[in-house]
Amino acid sequence: MEKQINLIDLVKLYMRRWWVLVIGLVIGGIVAGVYSTFFITRIYESGGSLYTENQNDVLKQEVTDVNLNMITVRRELVGTYAEVLTSNTFLKKVAEESNLGYTHEQLLGMLNMSSKNETEILVIIVKSPIPQHAYIIAQTIMELAEEQISSVVEGGSVTLLDEPEFPTTFSSPNILKNTQLGMLIGLLLSLIIVFTIEMLDNKVKDAGQISNMFKYPVLGEIPYFVMGNKRNTSKKKVNLQEQQQVEE
Repeated sequence: MEKQINLIDLVKLYMRRWWVLVIGLVIGGIVAGVYSTFFITRIYESGGSLYTENQNDVLKQEVTDVNLNMITVRRELVGTYAEVLTSNTFLKKVAEESNLGYTHEQLLGMLNMSSKNETEILVIIVKSPIPQHAYIIAQTIMELAEEQISSVVEGGSVTLLDEPEFPTTFSSPNILKNTQLGMLIGLLLSLIIVFTIEMLDNKVKDAGQISNMFKYPVLGEIPYFVMGNKRNTSKKKVNLQEQQQVEE
């Protein structure tokens, strides 16, 4: 007969086995925290932002009114400039100027460019396990960006908004977040283990369990006795006889 369990029984089960859940919670948090601290490479970020514009668009604005299409075009300009600054030609210049031994393919993997809140501001982030390298590369990109944009895009120009800063703390891994995630995983695993063990346990623990399983009343129970050691019993008899002789 298949074992059935309802929500109330499940809650009672977990309350009885609360210590298993606590152990799973603690072990999961410790494992995740230790792994994040000692086995995951720390990544540092340095970057800045550029305001993108096009002189041809500015001239058009003097003649026509600014409309939604113009705003959309200028937002798309951010994507165009990002493509220019991630091109092989530009990244080779950055690799040569920074002189850190990186290839343009490696630099591409270290870069992250995006529009800030869908505006005309281009945010450039450089990631590296070495904070000095992230800072130097970000500075080099900012210094060479304006010349590269103006030479590739007709009328294109950028204005520096935020200069790169030297990273003093790592951006990843997030040890606290990973520890909390490990605690959650440990708790879930312990819940699954407790539930699985309970479902696989076919032992009858009391008369009420039999009555619930088969829907029949229990007429009687056979008591369980623990038989003592015969040698210990004989010793007790001898001691009792000695005690009686002394009293006489």
